[in-house]
Amino acid sequence: MTLTAFLAYCLAITLAAATPGPAMFTVITNGVSRGFLRAFVAGVGIAAGDAVLVTLALLGLVALAQTFEWVFLALKYAGAAYLIFLGVKMWRAAAAQSTAQRMPQTRLSRSFLLGASVALGNPKAILFHASIMPLILNLDTMTFADGLLVVAVVVSVNILTMGTYAALAGRASGWFRTPKRMRLMNRFAGSAMIGTGALIAAR
Repeated sequence: MTLTAFLAYCLAITLAAATPGPAMFTVITNGVSRGFLRAFVAGVGIAAGDAVLVTLALLGLVALAQTFEWVFLALKYAGAAYLIFLGVKMWRAAAAQSTAQRMPQTRLSRSFLLGASVALGNPKAILFHASIMPLILNLDTMTFADGLLVVAVVVSVNILTMGTYAALAGRASGWFRTPKRMRLMNRFAGSAMIGTGALIAAR
């Protein structure tokens, strides 16, 4: 893999990761409602799910993934349902709760699984990876080390991009300290979660 091809692939993946979509909204709404750490862990889950998809594309298993599309659909609806559930809880949250208690703090593993389900629940993502690779990379000459490098790029770009969104959203959450602002945050974050869940389910 040439340096030019590598840099071009990095740019394409970065643009794809930074584009607004369910993954970005999942991280941002978690950051605003639950703080940086859980939003970042959700971003790590998204990176892990995307790594699985790019690995399948590298191995030429796109057709197999399409055959078992029901698995992706189950993950998609599970992630969408959980986001909607969180959104409803935000709407019902008491406005007078403290910032630290404005929403029950679930285990970090749930944030990771939420991010992974959002990534894996998008069957179109594997088609994106499978279509962009031949355009930029010479798959005929790729080695095992090149494949590992591609997966590492996808993971790194996702973590950096989602980590940036998580940090920005986490900082914004500190502004919501008064009951009035907390009520506004509850309604905004809850609506965003419900909307993101509905968007994921409808795709």
